[in-house]
Amino acid sequence: MTRKASHKLDQFKHAVTSTVRAMAHAPELEVSFGAKKVDISGTSSRLPMLSVDLPAKEVARVRGVADAHALRLRHHNPKLHMKYQPGGTMAQAVFEAVEQARVEAIGANHMPGVAQNLAATLEDHYHQQHLHLPENPMDTPEDTPYGDILRLLVRERLTHAHPPETAGEAVNQLRTHIEAKTARHLDALSQCLEDQEAFSRLSRKIIADLELAEDFIGDDADQDSAPQDSPDDQEGDDEDSDGAQDGTDESGESEEGDDPSDSSDGASQAGESGTELNEQMIDDMMAEESMAKARTEFNPNDLATDQAQGPQYRVYTTRYDEIIGAEDLCDPEELAFLRRNLDQQLSGLHGVISKLANRLQRMLMAQQMRSWDFDLEEGMLDTSRLTRVVTNPLHALSFKVENETDFKDTAVTLLIDNSGSMRGRPITIAAMCADILARTLERCGVKVEILGFTTRAWKGGKSRADWLENGKPANPGRLNDLRHIIYKTADAPWRRTRNNLGLMLREGLLKENIDGESLLWAHSRLVNRTEERRILMVISDGAPVDDSTLSTNSANYLEDHLRSVIGWIEKRSPVELLAIGIGHDVTRYYQNAITIMDADQLGGAITEQLSDLFESKSRSRRKP
Repeated sequence: MTRKASHKLDQFKHAVTSTVRAMAHAPELEVSFGAKKVDISGTSSRLPMLSVDLPAKEVARVRGVADAHALRLRHHNPKLHMKYQPGGTMAQAVFEAVEQARVEAIGANHMPGVAQNLAATLEDHYHQQHLHLPENPMDTPEDTPYGDILRLLVRERLTHAHPPETAGEAVNQLRTHIEAKTARHLDALSQCLEDQEAFSRLSRKIIADLELAEDFIGDDADQDSAPQDSPDDQEGDDEDSDGAQDGTDESGESEEGDDPSDSSDGASQAGESGTELNEQMIDDMMAEESMAKARTEFNPNDLATDQAQGPQYRVYTTRYDEIIGAEDLCDPEELAFLRRNLDQQLSGLHGVISKLANRLQRMLMAQQMRSWDFDLEEGMLDTSRLTRVVTNPLHALSFKVENETDFKDTAVTLLIDNSGSMRGRPITIAAMCADILARTLERCGVKVEILGFTTRAWKGGKSRADWLENGKPANPGRLNDLRHIIYKTADAPWRRTRNNLGLMLREGLLKENIDGESLLWAHSRLVNRTEERRILMVISDGAPVDDSTLSTNSANYLEDHLRSVIGWIEKRSPVELLAIGIGHDVTRYYQNAITIMDADQLGGAITEQLSDLFESKSRSRRKP
């Protein structure tokens, strides 16, 4: 080893050590570099050995390991972790993986450099240790790496970072199965990212959803923590019980003829507090009953049951299904080219749609406008009327109060049919309308998600190949590989995703369409949003068609499933469902739908539908 190389290595180690101590807020932390096995504790951190020449990949990997250790020391409470840790090897692996995803997400969201280091470490890890799934993962959960899969899915939810390329296929194979059972709790994780205890509770719920642990520990944890956290409360309880006995004696004396008005002030306060306590208990009971009723009316976990799918529908395999971002299907240069092509084709239509969008924006902004009540005796001082007090000191001060708007937080999902029959003018108009809609609603504070659905191959793809190899069993169910595309997430700003919509013009993308499962997928993403109001708008040009599935099942197999899903959403879900049919009548499927015969009418149809929807809700709120 040359002196120069040794000095360079020492400098790097010193830099990493300083960074770990700073990030962990532990200036006395001992950091060492040794064997491949890494270790971490509250007082020391052992990192992987470094090569003398410091290759770039190795440097990025060590930095990522160091950052992960520092974030673990900074944001992880071992006692809380042990308190909520489940039993069972598989459940513990999932719990540990999800917690590691949490602490890493905190750093990645605040520090882009840390995010890059962590991503490099993950990439290297899964490059060396490929994720291997058993042939039937759902049938053999003990052989399925749920810990790794959940870590990457949670990381995706918390940081919007896609899984490493080497692990992407394995994650997508189990994504649909896991999200169908745990989507509600997975989406809630981001709301308590820096609250380890609340996050651990949700982690336990996810583990319970996957049936990896028997029960959620929440109730037991509350009981266990009560004596430790609030010993004074126990003394208060004893005092209350004594007070209750005294109250009984007083009530006995009152029955013997004493005037109730002569009771002490303490007894009166006790009676008032008892009345308040009873009222609070009644309110809590009513709230629990209303929550139980809401759960009875709708449960997102029903997405994986016959209630949503219909008892006759089945899927041959989900191994080859994928949920993928538009940017992962096409390189940035081609996306930019397709976007320019989209803008050129629709330059003449842009003005018409923009006028309709402006009308929608004005209507939405008018609903969100706040008003003031003036000349009140209390509230906020109305400075515009101070001149009256100056000119006439006997004049009273004037106050004003702002009226809160009753416009609900809203999220809109646009689900676009990406089947081959949409090729040409229909898909071009759909892409442009989605773009205008996202821009318009974003300015009004309405979150918009844009999704597409198609299949990965014509006539079955790998699913059909597996079916043929297995001897063509009868009634295989859905027999094609789904491709669900995320063009824009609800939380992503339009300016960062505008090029993604150009992907719809890419040759070879549009294939077949399986509407029922796609509708369930879009619905499951939307129903777990926190907005009070959620609207799902479907743009399609007809009934679901997949030659491979229909040739091996009944002729109405996919259509019957679509009707079952639509009926379930319209009757049981809080999501408002709309549909626009292009060239085909979709009112036979959807209760709230319109049909347009020319693709040029699509822009007006979208804005008209949303305008009518918001205006009708506004009128219903104004009714006495």
